Amino acid sequence: MSRHTHSPDRPEPGTEAVPGGVRTFGRQLRYDLLAQARNPAAAFFSLGLPLIFLITFTLIAADGDDAAVYYAPATMVIAVVSGTLSNIAITLVYLREYGLLKRLQLLPVHRSALLGSRVAASGLLSWGGVLLLAAYAAAVHGAVPEQPVTVAAAVLMLAMAGSALGLALTVVIPGENAAGPIANALTLPLLMVSGGFFPLDASPEWVRGLSSFLPFGSGVDAAVAGYKGSATIGDLGETALATGLWTAAALTLVATRFRWVPRRRR
Repeated sequence: MSRHTHSPDRPEPGTEAVPGGVRTFGRQLRYDLLAQARNPAAAFFSLGLPLIFLITFTLIAADGDDAAVYYAPATMVIAVVSGTLSNIAITLVYLREYGLLKRLQLLPVHRSALLGSRVAASGLLSWGGVLLLAAYAAAVHGAVPEQPVTVAAAVLMLAMAGSALGLALTVVIPGENAAGPIANALTLPLLMVSGGFFPLDASPEWVRGLSSFLPFGSGVDAAVAGYKGSATIGDLGETALATGLWTAAALTLVATRFRWVPRRRR
């Protein structure tokens, strides 16, 4: 009789089940969160830079406390857009060009779970920036949202749109050296025209009209209105429509054109 026996609760070697998508996602998310937290660039653009913007904007304003009611939610949008769109695009292009995404395809797990965990980690890190900005605005300027649920909903929709656009942007970025310049060249003008850096009240009518069609403009308006206590269900509806359309378009591009292999041979 063989001395080696197997427990009835343990599968035979080589017959272990492939981990499911949810289980894989949960395990990978812990590692991706740790990697994001240890990435100085990701931490700076999601946490440090938006706080610097908020401090600067309120310092140069005539009344910092009143200005914080606008700039607190506006810089929250900067945090989630930088932490999702820019961070995801730059990181995934780097991983793709150095063959790391290609290696993920060899693992006996769901690719969507591995990719989703990295996207989720970027989003969670950006939400850390949102909480940091909210705490600073409340502690230093006494600015707290009158409608916190509206602010949170608007920021959440913007984070989802930013994540989808970050994935889509990887389709057009040719290599890792171009990732940062292209991502910033897209993100900064979008945030400016959307009201992320300054109010658009004195801007021409066509600029405000353009802002409402962009992925982040209506979200900035809804978040600011939520801080002031003047938001309506229509504000969230406009945000949901704009972010939903841009997210759907971006995910369609990702589904048809996303690449797991490097564009250039090394």
